Amino acid sequence: MIMPSDFAVPANGNEQVAIADSKSLKAKLRSSERAERIKAMLLIFPLLAFLLVTFLVPIGSLLMKSFRDPTISQELPHAAALLREWDPSSGKLPGEPVFNAFGQDLLAAKSNEGVSRVASRLNYDEAGMRSLVMKTARHLGESESGTWHERLTAIDSRWDDVGTWSTMKYASSTWTLGYYLKAFDFKHDSSGAVVRQPKSERLYVSVFVRTAWVSLSVSALCLLFGYPVAYFLANIPARYSNIFMIMVLLPFWTSILVRTTAWVVVLQTNGVLNDLFIRLGLTKTGFALIYNRYGVLIAMTHILLPYAILSLYSVMKGVPNIYVKAARSLGAGPIRSFFQAYFPQTLPGVGAAGMLTFILAVGYYITPAIVGGADDQLASYYIANHVNNTLNWGLASALASILLVGVLVVYAIFVRMTGGAGVKLG
Repeated sequence: MIMPSDFAVPANGNEQVAIADSKSLKAKLRSSERAERIKAMLLIFPLLAFLLVTFLVPIGSLLMKSFRDPTISQELPHAAALLREWDPSSGKLPGEPVFNAFGQDLLAAKSNEGVSRVASRLNYDEAGMRSLVMKTARHLGESESGTWHERLTAIDSRWDDVGTWSTMKYASSTWTLGYYLKAFDFKHDSSGAVVRQPKSERLYVSVFVRTAWVSLSVSALCLLFGYPVAYFLANIPARYSNIFMIMVLLPFWTSILVRTTAWVVVLQTNGVLNDLFIRLGLTKTGFALIYNRYGVLIAMTHILLPYAILSLYSVMKGVPNIYVKAARSLGAGPIRSFFQAYFPQTLPGVGAAGMLTFILAVGYYITPAIVGGADDQLASYYIANHVNNTLNWGLASALASILLVGVLVVYAIFVRMTGGAGVKLG
C-alpha cells in the first residue's frame, strides 16, 4: 500500500541553500530600499533647509517673543527676584527690601542706559509708567537721606500705590502671558486678578472681528464676480480665452501700491466714479466711497479677484460639458442642468478660491491703510504699528500668533467640511 508520506521530499542541502538565498535577497532588498530613502531625503534636504530657515525659524522666534520678555529681569535683577515673592492681592505695598533693591537696580541701569528699556517695557503694560520711571531716574541721586521708600515717594507719589508695584511684578517675569491678555483686551488689576479692560480701552477683539468680517466679505465678493468670469473663460474657444486670460493676469504686472493708489483717484469725492454718478443724476454731491468700509471692500476685491478666477478656472477647465448636455437631453432646463450637473463638479474650485482669497485678505495691510478710515484698519495694521512705531515686539508677536492660529483653525475646519476636496489652493 502506498502511503502519502512516500511522496514527501526529504529536506536536503538544496532547500537550505534556497532559504539562505531568499533571506539574502530580502536583506539586499531592504538595503536597496533604505538607500533609496536616503537618496530621496538628500534630494529634499535643500527644500527642508529652506523651509526651516525662512518659515519655521521666523515663526518660532515670533512665538518666543510673544511669551518671553527678559527686559525687567535683566535690567532690575534684584528687584525682580524680590517682586516675584510679593503677593499684590494682600493690598499691602512690598517691603523695604524691594524698594531698596529697586533703587539700587535703577541707579545701575541709569549708568548703563538701561532705564529707557525698563521704562518702555513697563509702559507696554500700563500707560504712564514710562514718564514715572524716567522722572524717578532723573531725580534719584538728588537726595541720599531717608529710606528708599521715602526717597522714591518723595520723587513721585505713585510709588506709594500698590497698582504701580503690581505692574512691576507682572513685568518682572521672563515668561509672561501679559501680551496675550492685552491682545484679548484683558489685564491684571492692582490685586493681580485678570479683568477686562475698561470699555474705552478695548481694541483688539473688535479688530480681529473686523478682520474676519472683511476677509469673509472679500472672499464672497471674489467668488460672486470671479465664478462667471472663470466659467466664461473655461467654455470659450482657446484662441479667445488666451486673450481674456492675459487681461486677468495683467494686474499681476502692476504693483499693489499702484493699484491701491489708483482706487483713491477713482473713489474720491471728486473722482471718476462719483463724476459718473453725478452725470447720471444718481447723486448731487457724490457718494462717500473712500476712507471707509466700502473703499476697503472694493479695492481688496479688485486686487484678489484674479486669484479667485485662476483657482476656479483650473477646476472648470477639467469639467467636461458632456454632463450638462446629458442633463439637457433628459429634459432638464439650462438652469437646472447647470446647478445639478455642472456646479457640483466645480465646488473644489469654489472652496480653493474662497480659502485662498480669505487667507490673503486676512494679512492685507497696504490696501486698508490707504483707502480705509481709522475704523477700517485690519489686524495687520496694528501689528505693523507695534513693530515700526511703538516697538512693542511682544504685543505684535502675540497679535500675529493669534492671527496665524485663527487662519489655521479656519483652514482645518475647511478641510474637515470638504473632506480634503479642493485643499490644493490654486
